Amino acid sequence: MPEEPKSQPGDAEILGRLRGGDETAFGDLVRLYQRDVYRLAYRLTADRDEADDIAQETFLRAYRALAGFRGEASLRTWLLRIAANLSLNLVQSARVARRDPAPVEDLVPPVAARGEEALLEKERIDRLGPAIQALPPRQRMTLILRVERGLKFREIARIMNCTTGTAKANFFHAVAALRNALEDLVR
Repeated sequence: MPEEPKSQPGDAEILGRLRGGDETAFGDLVRLYQRDVYRLAYRLTADRDEADDIAQETFLRAYRALAGFRGEASLRTWLLRIAANLSLNLVQSARVARRDPAPVEDLVPPVAARGEEALLEKERIDRLGPAIQALPPRQRMTLILRVERGLKFREIARIMNCTTGTAKANFFHAVAALRNALEDLVR
């Protein structure tokens, strides 16, 4: 009889194993959240190498701080907050060259357009990436967390260490800035 597929461990199980000294638990934590951490870092830095470094540093810092993790947020939220802070620090230190902005096609739903409409849609997408990269870092992070990751404002607030109202304001200002930057393409 074939084995049933193994389900992924949850936060409580991983935390219990980590605190119990199970050395394999940290690998499970990394496997479970590595993609989310990397994608956020890449979206915020627009640099694959920097995103790799930030992802590694995120898990290293989490490992060192695990004893102090109180569980007030999910492990995912905690890790994304570490990654977001590292990414913002990097972006604000101007070490990332913004010559190759992160692709943003998956931020915009695909459109089955033809003719002139298809050309306008392509222009919107081509201009959206640089417009997003031009946003202030906290607005860009809020936009990415909300649109790409689908997080609720209270989750974004936890990750960014701000109030829910501030997260909403960042999102509002980001959307307004994008509308302004793309006003000739917005109907």
